[in-house]
Formats: sequence, C-alpha cells, structure tokens
Amino acid sequence: MTVIDLKTGKNASLPDGAKISCALGNFDGVHLGHRELLLQAAKKEYGCSASAVWTFRVHPELCRRITSVKILTSTEQKLELFAQSGIEYAILEDFEKVADLSPESFAKALLIKKLGVFHAVCGFNFSFGKKASGDSQMLKRYFEEAGRRVSIIPPYTVENDTVSSTLIRKKIESGDVDYAKKLLGHPFSIYLPVTEGRKLGRQIGLPTINQIFPENYAIPRFGVYACLCHVDGKIYKGISNVGIRPTIIEDEKHICCETHILDYSGYLYGKKIRVDFYSFIRDEKKFPDVPQLACEIRKNIEEVRAYFGG
Repeated sequence: MTVIDLKTGKNASLPDGAKISCALGNFDGVHLGHRELLLQAAKKEYGCSASAVWTFRVHPELCRRITSVKILTSTEQKLELFAQSGIEYAILEDFEKVADLSPESFAKALLIKKLGVFHAVCGFNFSFGKKASGDSQMLKRYFEEAGRRVSIIPPYTVENDTVSSTLIRKKIESGDVDYAKKLLGHPFSIYLPVTEGRKLGRQIGLPTINQIFPENYAIPRFGVYACLCHVDGKIYKGISNVGIRPTIIEDEKHICCETHILDYSGYLYGKKIRVDFYSFIRDEKKFPDVPQLACEIRKNIEEVRAYFGG
C-alpha cells in the first residue's frame, strides 16, 4: 500500500488520470463498520482503476486540543489495517487544511478535482466541511451533480449493538477486551517502545517489558490480561498488567503496560512491540510483599496458558 501524506507531500501521489474509489472517514479503531467501507472501496466498482482511503494524519479532536478523546489506534496501526483490507493508497489529510472548507468545496474542490475521486464510500453518519455541516446525503448530491457515485454504508451491528469507536472505548475501559475484539474484528492492541524499568521481574524469575501509554490513548481497566505479543515476526503468549504497579512503586505517575512474555528470552529495550489484549483475568491490586505478588503472577500465567490452549 502506498501512503500519501498531503501535509508533507511525502512518499508518492495518486496515479495521473486514475478514477479513484475512496473510503472516507476518521477510522479510529478500524472496526468492523469501518471494514465494510474499506472493502467496498477496494472493489473498485463503476470503472474505477485504484482504491484509496482518505483519513486524517492526527485525530481531529486532538488537533482541536480536546483532551478527553482517547484514541484506539495509532496512524501506524491504521495503515496496517487498511492494507489488510486491500486498499492501494492511504491519503493522510492535515485537519487544519480542511477544517474551514465548506461542504461544497470539500466535495468538489478536494475530493473530485484534486484527488480524482469517482466513487466515494462513507458511513451513514459521515460528516464533513466546516463545523461538520455536511452529511452523507449532501455528499451524494454533490457527487451526482458531477456525474459521480457515492455509496453510503448502513450501521454494522454485533449482538444487537451498533459498532462504533465510542462503544469500543467503553468496552476497553471497562476491561471487556473480549467483546471489544468482536466489535473491532481484531484485538485491541498497543504498539509502543519498550522502556527501562526497575528490572525487579528478572530478580524473581519473571522478566517483563514496560510500555508507557501515551497521553490521549484508550487505556484498558487496570488489571491483568491474557495477551499475545509480536516479537521479531513471531507471536508469543503473554501476561500483561495495566496500571500503576502498586506493589512495586508508590505514587507512580505513568500508566504502564508491564508484560511477561512467556517462553521468550531476549533484549527488547527500545524496540516497538505489539501487544494484543484478549481477555481480562483480574483487577490490579497491591500485595503485602513481592513473593506473594510473584506467586499470584505464576498462577495467572497458568490461566493464560489455559486460555490460549496450553
């Protein structure tokens, strides 16, 4: 998949004269509802010659400094998921450049004239233009006036729930990563660098990697989880504690994901490691001493092995 960064002009441009089939949206989480848009765009219907996705480089609410937003996926993770859906071009837009465009300018000047979009695919609740004043029906009207097409994808439901990034955040923050996985179509993941810790895990025979959650990132309920860890192209079972490590550190200022990777030995400091969350095991709690903590972790490791089938 080719990435086109409209802010920097980095990497590439769309092919000259191509008729683009393009999915539009923010795509936070790239959940099952988003996947429907991407798959529709990837079909390249109505004589289109290339498939694309148009999205923002940075979540719009972060650009507006709305600190309450908690994102589900980094841009890097989004790009990987776009490629898995068969998309050929990912167009990364700079929110500040389009925030004040009228709906008509967004549709006609940006999508149709500049990007060559012939078939736009959007969700039923898609909004665009200054103050989000345009909606999916308005986009369809503008495109039809230009002799082009718009496909509006209806709500996607799982177990009678309409899939949305908001619902997925709530499930993750409550610890229900199992159901979040059903809504996403893939596990909730972090992909973050490994930082130096106190190395206490090594002293008790349970070495761990530490990853600090960035500001404005969705954080699972504090507790212990069964996870899968992606290391150098291989996948390992893991047990992760999300929280502030109250048995080890008092007044911890950072929320950390501390993971023991089962059956692995190696130096990972500074590397970016992907950790996929599969199931909540127990709440984070403070133990009277380190030996009791170690005993509980070993018990939880057996639960992780059982969860993944040995």
